[in-house]
Amino acid sequence: MTTLPSTDPPFLRGPRPRTPASAGHRAAARIGGLLWLASAVQTAVVSAVASVHMHSLDLARDMVSTLGAADCSHLAGRWVCSPLSATVNLSWALAAGGLGAGVLLVRPLLRPGRLRSLAVALVLLAAAGTVVIAANPYDVRPVPHYAGAFAALLCGNLAVTVLAPLLSDTGTLPRWWGWCGRTTGCLGLAAGACFGIGWHGHVFRGGFERIAIWPLVLWVLASGLRLAFHRFRPPV
Repeated sequence: MTTLPSTDPPFLRGPRPRTPASAGHRAAARIGGLLWLASAVQTAVVSAVASVHMHSLDLARDMVSTLGAADCSHLAGRWVCSPLSATVNLSWALAAGGLGAGVLLVRPLLRPGRLRSLAVALVLLAAAGTVVIAANPYDVRPVPHYAGAFAALLCGNLAVTVLAPLLSDTGTLPRWWGWCGRTTGCLGLAAGACFGIGWHGHVFRGGFERIAIWPLVLWVLASGLRLAFHRFRPPV
């Protein structure tokens, strides 16, 4: 008995083809990128200006939260006074809003699935934690402040490790961007763990916290810049 050759195309293993983004999704992603870019830039600028005006800031010892301390007082044996604390807390709240709104606008660009839902949820949790930080200065309401900081650092760095490869998979960002995001997230998680368990011995407390935060802020800034000004390929 002779078997006729199959006319069906061979099954090829490999990554699923990308679905071209619609014009509406591309426009929403640009706006989301602009929100990320604006959020990161204003956070960096306000923090830098507040650091200059703060009394005897020690980047290695003093926590980032010191910039938002509501009152001038002796904390941990040091005199802490941040004249622009209200501006800093407002800046953090605005950054959280931009981060959360941005990921919702970028979401349709990402491949549907559990990873997309996880990435969006982690970003929104990080944004919510940042709002809690801004609303509760650590020298006034330390418990909710530290709870918000824990959520922001943990979820923020986890979000980058999941979101970066998804953005790379859209073709909007280069493939190496995913590895860069994973490295950034792992670095932030490691520094956050050192900060949380007290390996700093109060000598490098602020340093570990900054390592956990600022690479994340820079990644959001760079990703927002790329999304805002990327030339999307039209659907074929």
